[in-house]
Formats: sequence, C-alpha cells, structure tokens
Amino acid sequence: MFFTLVCVTGLWANNVRFAVDGPRQVIQGQQFQLEYTLYNASGKDLKLPEFKGCKVLYQGTSSGTSVSVVNGKVDRQTTETHVITLRAEKEGSYTFAPATISADGRTLSTNTWKLTVLPPDKASASSGRSGGQSSDNTTLFARLILSKSRIYEQEAVLATIKLYTQASGVQAENYSFPSFEGFVVQDIDLPQNTSFSLENYNGVNYKVAVLKQCLLFPQRTGKITITPGKFDFQVETYQLVNGPFGPMRVPQGVSRSVSTNTTSVEVMPLPSGKPASFMGGVGDFSLSSSISSTHVKANEAITLKLTIKGSGNLKYLKNPELQLPNDFDTYDPKVDVNVKASAGGVSGTRTVEYTTIPRFAGTFKIPAVEFSYFDIKSKSYKTLRTEAYEITVDKGAPGSGGKTVTNFSNKEDLKLLNQDIHYIKLDKMNLVQTPTLYIDNWVYWLWYIVPALAFIVFVIINRKQAKANANVALMKNRKANKVASKRLKVAGKYLKNHDREHFYDEVLKAVWGYLSDKLGLPNSELTKDNVAAELEKYGASAELIAEFNDILGRCEFAQYAPSQTDEAMDELYTQTVEAIGKMENTVKK
Repeated sequence: MFFTLVCVTGLWANNVRFAVDGPRQVIQGQQFQLEYTLYNASGKDLKLPEFKGCKVLYQGTSSGTSVSVVNGKVDRQTTETHVITLRAEKEGSYTFAPATISADGRTLSTNTWKLTVLPPDKASASSGRSGGQSSDNTTLFARLILSKSRIYEQEAVLATIKLYTQASGVQAENYSFPSFEGFVVQDIDLPQNTSFSLENYNGVNYKVAVLKQCLLFPQRTGKITITPGKFDFQVETYQLVNGPFGPMRVPQGVSRSVSTNTTSVEVMPLPSGKPASFMGGVGDFSLSSSISSTHVKANEAITLKLTIKGSGNLKYLKNPELQLPNDFDTYDPKVDVNVKASAGGVSGTRTVEYTTIPRFAGTFKIPAVEFSYFDIKSKSYKTLRTEAYEITVDKGAPGSGGKTVTNFSNKEDLKLLNQDIHYIKLDKMNLVQTPTLYIDNWVYWLWYIVPALAFIVFVIINRKQAKANANVALMKNRKANKVASKRLKVAGKYLKNHDREHFYDEVLKAVWGYLSDKLGLPNSELTKDNVAAELEKYGASAELIAEFNDILGRCEFAQYAPSQTDEAMDELYTQTVEAIGKMENTVKK
C-alpha cells in the first residue's frame, strides 16, 4: 500500500507543468483572457510578464479536480488557473515573456505567447462600434495567395487558398481546387479540423480558414496563369420570425458559391553557363559521401553512398554521375528521398546508393563526385564535391575469378577470369589417328558451309545489336511501349482495388515516361508544350496529340478532385492504352 502510494505520488509529480492558453489574434479595443494553468501542484510566487500593447483589467484564480477511469486505471488531475483579463489597446504584434511560478520545490515557467492586435474595422470605427461583426453577416470570399510572383524555373512558390467570412457558421459542400497546370505540386499537410483565425484585410476583420496550402514547382518558363478554383458552402444566418413572446431569430442555411482569383506567375529561365555536373537542382543543398569499405577482395561488393541534404526540388533531381574504373561491375543506384513540405519550402535528404563489384585485384581510384545546383539566394551556380576514394582489391578465393598470377613456374596453378581459358598440357599424351573423310560427298562440305554462314549472320546481327545498344535514345524508344505496359499493369491493379490516388499517379507516370522515352525528351523538358511540338515532329496526328493532352490533364485534375468515379477511371485507363497503341502505329517522319 505504501509502495503504491509512493509510485502514484511520483508519477503525479512528474506530470506537474505550467502552461498558458488564450487567443492568438484580437481586435483593438476588444477584451480577452489569458489563462495560466498549473497542473497537479499548488503554486506560489506567481510572476506575470509585461503585457505590452494591452491593459490588465482583472486577475482571478480558480482551482479544480478531475478524475477519469479508463480500463480500470484511475487518472486524477488538479488544476490551478490564474485568469488574466486584458483589453487590447494598441495595434501590432507582441510576444509576451514566460510567466513563472514556484511549485513542487522548483520554479516552473510557461512558453512565450505571441499575440497580434488587429485594427478595428474601418466602417465600424467610423460609426463608433468596437469592430465586432454582426452574427447574421453572410460575407464570404476566397483568395489564392502566392508567396512570389516572379521566380526561376524549378524554384518553389508557396500557394495558399484562404476562405474569408463574417458569418457565424460555414460548412463546405463541394469544392474544386485550381488545376495548377504547368506546375508540379507538393501538398502541405494541414490539420484535419479546419480552424478559423482573425485577419484584417482591406480594413475589415474576417474569420479566415486555410483551405489548401501547397508548393508549386514550375516546369516551363514564361507566364503561367493559374485558373480559379470553385467552392460551395452552406452559410449560417438568421431570420426574424414572430414567436409567442415577440420577434425571435431562427437560424437558417444559405448556399453560397465562391471562386478564387485568377493569378499569374512569371517564370524566368535559369541563367546560362550551367556546369556539366548540374543535375537540375534549385535551392540550397549540401553533399556528403561514405563508402562501405576501401579494402576488399575481388568479387566483393562495395557500396558508395551520396547524401544530398537541404531545401529545394529534392524529389526532382537527377542523380549525380559516378565515374568508376572499367573493371568494376556497376548496378542501378538505389534512391531514397525523405522530404517534408512546409510553408518554408521542401526540405530533407536524397540518398543515392551505388553498388559496384571489382573483378580484378589491384589498386583503383574512384574520383570525387561533383554536384552542381542553382542557388536562389546568390542567383548563381554552385558546385559541391565529395572526397575521392582509393580502393585496394586483394585476390579472391580460388575459382572466384579474382585470383592473380602468383607462381609462374607452375602453370597448372594458373587460373583466369571465368575459367574460359585452359592451358596446354605438358605431360605426354596418347595420339590416335582418325579416319579420313570422303571429301567428294556434299554432306561433308555442308558441315563447313552451314556453320560459316551461321557465323557470318551472327556477326552481322551482333554488330547491329551492339550499335543499337550504344544508342541509348534508340533503346529507350524501342522499349518505351514495354515500360509503359508494365506501369499500366500496376495501374490496373490499383483500378481493381479502387485506389484512386495511386491509380492516377501511376497512369500519369506511365504516360510521361512513355513520351519521354519515345520522343527522346529528358525529364527537365517534359512539358505539355514541348511534348505537343515533338509529337507533331514525330508524325502524330492532331487528334492523337489532343488525346495525350487530355489524359495528362485528367490525371493532374484528379489529384485535386477526389470525387472521381470508377467509370471515369475505367474510361481513362482504356483511353491511355488506346493512345499508346495509336502512337506505336505512327510512322516516324
């Protein structure tokens, strides 16, 4: 019993804390309260900060106890709340220092508190009122706000859609966000429950809610216009009716539709003089590297890791080029992107792991890796370099292919790569004479002619294949349909599972990837305008070009319209397959 009481007391002591709560925005002349609450202790020597811009009207103290039982566990909590009633006297932004109190043998303090005092409404100020809004005012409008109106290509711009209202209650019914055509969109997570704050706009105070916030990465230069989004709401208002005791107000809902403003962004091309190691990065980055080992045996794998850290378009970079010795087998790198989007931009890390296997013993050098990016702050290109690595490769185990010549006097011990060369036996051998063939028989000559012709055909085909393999663009062109078919199979699985988000994302990747491989366009130049121009050069009809544009537009629109039906997904899937089939049947000019 005593031990249990000590444990409970200890746990209770660990939950002792001191916190402050209250509004973040108030209107000049308005009264409001800040609550400084001490939990699970009794306090003394309370010291409050100076409330700049405000006047203290009243200070009071209250206490309470709450007990809850969850799954047999009793949770008891006491509160001691010091309520400070203030009046906002002067417009501006203020930061109140922490308050302190002595409790449980120590001094506790709250966090700082930031408060914004807004000016009163111009109309209400002229009529002598305090700036509060009538509860039956149904004013409602939406704004699209961009952090910048002039940016560089691939530079992030923050887009915020805000709802402004003076109504007492607003409920969303239907919405259609702007399509943001010409941008790659990175959404910023917002709280599930939308809350309102106060904001003074054009001399009037409104309740404001953020409907959407995202980062836009422009994919082409020039002027890009963002079309409006449309939103439907139910706005709460009141109607005066005659009641048994006189006129009374009855709440009622009014349907209202609002649209965001049309706005434009001027996208500037990146300056000339791009370094050879420029990988499309725009922002502020750092580069580091590490290697699993610099001393290995032949045929043992080495992992070289590059880490790009910072803020910018990390998700859309090209991987830095790694120059490895010719005798090293190299595999496709493994890429891991871990980023977080916020109002300040996209920040995080991009990790690229290269796996390579040395086949011969010796000493080799992996040169430094260079990575260049465009720095927004200095408006110039910057180049980062990793350290160079010297790799020592020892001979491998017998039969590994990496064993080197160590004893020239004993040729029987000599082994070469893959055991594809066998050495002359020096011992005595028994020779047996074979029978003489009859050379006048035509079957005899066929044994020579057929292999010779087959060898000639093999050489011709092999040379053509080697030439085709050396042409990377040609190989991508030939394999474009195969790669797109694999992605569409994955999209078909998402379609069966009714996974709309992943379905549209996979279809969009399939179409962009197909057009990139088929037309030989790098990812940095993949825009609808460029694709349309290249399709026309390739020989595609105007109807097929319009069909590809329609598919891309529907996929991008679906990211902001979650109400897409299964029928629309089926139709899009069929349309995509048919469009790629038509493109495969198009003869290049």
